[in-house]
Amino acid sequence: MKALILYRSHYGTTRQVAEALARQMEGLGYKADVRDLRRRLPDLKEIDCALIGAPTRMGRATWKARWALRRLRWNGFGARPLAIFDTYGPLPADPGQLEQDRKWFYPGAAGMLQAKAQKLGLNVFPKTLRCEVQGAKGPLKEGEAEKAARFAGEFVAAASKKNEGRRA
Repeated sequence: MKALILYRSHYGTTRQVAEALARQMEGLGYKADVRDLRRRLPDLKEIDCALIGAPTRMGRATWKARWALRRLRWNGFGARPLAIFDTYGPLPADPGQLEQDRKWFYPGAAGMLQAKAQKLGLNVFPKTLRCEVQGAKGPLKEGEAEKAARFAGEFVAAASKKNEGRRA
């Protein structure tokens, strides 16, 4: 089984999440191809599933991530499993400030990419992975790489079931 993990990272934290996803998927028997969205997409014929992630910046997903979803659809990826992830933060400690700044963090890149993928008719995993960073430039908040590994396990379990049905 082969997975494609696409990401866009400005300070390296989204790349760290992509690499944590890849490590877990490889441990579960997948071959994971991790690619920056600034690179060309590989031939998708051999890809069984994909994950795509971007940082939440100014409450949005990067245009490269949104464009990649279109490219997946145009290249016939529609029925294969796809999962979405993002990085966000740091969140304000003060609840009042958090409420005031909510629009910059929620639904975030993951929510926007999830909605876009669904609108395009892609086979989107119902859960998204959102990993918090400690500072504007990182690092990842403690435990977030482990959260990514758990998410990869859930996605692999679901993707394996869908791919079994597709190959039968």
